[in-house]
Amino acid sequence: MIKLMSKWSFLKLSKVLFLSIIVISIASCSFSRDNAASLAYDLEDAAEKLKTQDIGAEQPINFKPKDKQSPFVILITTERGVTKDELIAKGLDATIVNDLYSKLNYINLRNSATIVVFQNGEISFTTYYRRFVEVDATQIIESKGNTEIIVKTKGVTKGHLTDEVLLIDLI
Repeated sequence: MIKLMSKWSFLKLSKVLFLSIIVISIASCSFSRDNAASLAYDLEDAAEKLKTQDIGAEQPINFKPKDKQSPFVILITTERGVTKDELIAKGLDATIVNDLYSKLNYINLRNSATIVVFQNGEISFTTYYRRFVEVDATQIIESKGNTEIIVKTKGVTKGHLTDEVLLIDLI
């Protein structure tokens, strides 16, 4: 009987251990965001603060890239997307543009609102920001290390998933 009880205790302990591992894994995954997702959440926080303020109000975001030593490019495209030629015309290096488009051929940058962060030849992207902010012209930020980005309100526009979203520029 004692052997049977110790078997059941071991199984109960195994279940607890297994559930603990799952909870820790989920928690650790939820805290490790890529560059684009981190920026999207920062934009969401800024939008929350700005939505009660006047047009022209500004809110800083401190963008912290995963690699603080390497330069990065941030693109925030409009709902209509962006073409290679438009990015080059806006001053983005043609080599970077071609690399971006070849690596993102499975999503259509020419027809979607997207945040893209390109650093060390790696890309992270999300369309999540579209719920709370929108741009009417593609925004390009090129920098290195921790970078302060100013979110400036331009007005309110009709949103995809909600009734209204902030129209912004990034400075």
